[in-house]
Amino acid sequence: MAKKAVLLLLVAFFLLTSPVNLRAQKLRVATLYIGSTMLPLWIAQEEGTFTRRGLEVELIWLQSSLSTFALIAGEVDLIFGTPQETLLAMTTKNLLPLVTIGAWETNSKHWLVVSPKIRSPKDLSGKTLATSRPKAADEGYARIILKRFGVSPEQITFVSAGGQRDRIAALKSGAVQGSVVNAYNTLLLEELGFKRLARLETPEFPFPPATLTTRKETAFVKREPIKAFLSSMVEGTKRQNQDKEFSLKLLRKYMKMQNPKVLDAAYNDSVMLQYPYMTREQLNSSLDILEASTGVRPRFSFEEFVDHSLLQESRLQQEKIDSNPTVK
Repeated sequence: MAKKAVLLLLVAFFLLTSPVNLRAQKLRVATLYIGSTMLPLWIAQEEGTFTRRGLEVELIWLQSSLSTFALIAGEVDLIFGTPQETLLAMTTKNLLPLVTIGAWETNSKHWLVVSPKIRSPKDLSGKTLATSRPKAADEGYARIILKRFGVSPEQITFVSAGGQRDRIAALKSGAVQGSVVNAYNTLLLEELGFKRLARLETPEFPFPPATLTTRKETAFVKREPIKAFLSSMVEGTKRQNQDKEFSLKLLRKYMKMQNPKVLDAAYNDSVMLQYPYMTREQLNSSLDILEASTGVRPRFSFEEFVDHSLLQESRLQQEKIDSNPTVK
């Protein structure tokens, strides 16, 4: 009888400590858009990387400020997307307990695309540009481009039209004369007769990365699952950069793309140039866009906004596993 009890205890211990039990560690991740920058996440889902690392990851599309509200309320564990909304939330007098734990900078290019009658940026004076919503990041992109060419944004009417597909529809209808869109949507518009007027990114002005942000409390309570998530993201990014055909397959599946030229542009747009650590230059360009679109610029240090300790710990753990395959 005693032997049977010991055996039952051993079985219970095995079940509680086995990788299968780790699958109960659920993470809810809000994504601010559905675009090619999502490829590392899609790859980790498709390849079972999250599951292999003991995670159950739910991806939830929550556009704009909804994602930040959900994070603050504890409805989601992480936000993945451009840092505009997170930075805007940090403009409060008392800093919110949010922290950015990683950044993925892509080869993304954004163009101000206009109707055929527009020949130069100065021709936009008195015209209408489409943005996703008032004071959104893409309005900041347009304002920055206009100022480079000596055009006052005050001479432009900005109207909210929604996501990039909605803004394309507004251009096609003639309701607006331009909008800032990514490289593959620029290609789509060019095929319809529209023209690219000016690019946002310059050597001195890199496009802000997609960032992973969480609450400080969550980073403490769910530290191990989040480290596993970061390792999965890094693994997915490596596969993305090395396996173009697999990435194109996922773009067809998740973004419903079929046009070969647009597919190729979407993949090239998504190639990761700098990851997974955020740089001071990336934070500064993010703040520049926030200030251009909203007129506010939060004051905090890089160290108050960024915490790389989870990445550093997950990297050390992965190095131990790589050096000793028997370590699980």
